Amino acid sequence: MNAILKQFLLVSSIYLLAPGASAFGLNEALSTGAMALSQTTEVNGEAQQLVGQLTNELGVTQAQAVGGTGALLQLAQNQLGQDTVSNLNSEASGLSSLLGGGGGLTEGLLSNISSMDGVQSAFSALGMDAAMVQQFVPVILGFLGNQGIGSSLLGQLQGLWAPAE
Repeated sequence: MNAILKQFLLVSSIYLLAPGASAFGLNEALSTGAMALSQTTEVNGEAQQLVGQLTNELGVTQAQAVGGTGALLQLAQNQLGQDTVSNLNSEASGLSSLLGGGGGLTEGLLSNISSMDGVQSAFSALGMDAAMVQQFVPVILGFLGNQGIGSSLLGQLQGLWAPAE
């Protein structure tokens, strides 16, 4: 599926699932979708620190921090395997909650991310410029390093999350 179609489906999902969204205001629909995202995702454990760090350092909303981190983690899960996210979650509790925690809007929006194009589409749908991805990456990697994640896995994640050339 090409990137434009993925982005269309992502935005359409947010629009259709966003309660009370105006039929003529895409930005309002995206904003409402992002609010629904934060309301349906209960962040727990040490992941709360990461979300707080992203909101403080980058000036993003909690919904953007949750959705952006979830998109990057979903890419890691899809490319590196479920074991990778399990290893991350064993060192930094609550990271799995950023992936949707078993259903709902977050899981539907993030589950099909298999490339950086998908991550960038998710960021766009959350109202962030695609360039924000590269501002999230060092904050997330720093957080994971502080939680005791090994340099080998951090290197894999950095390579996976590197901007497309």
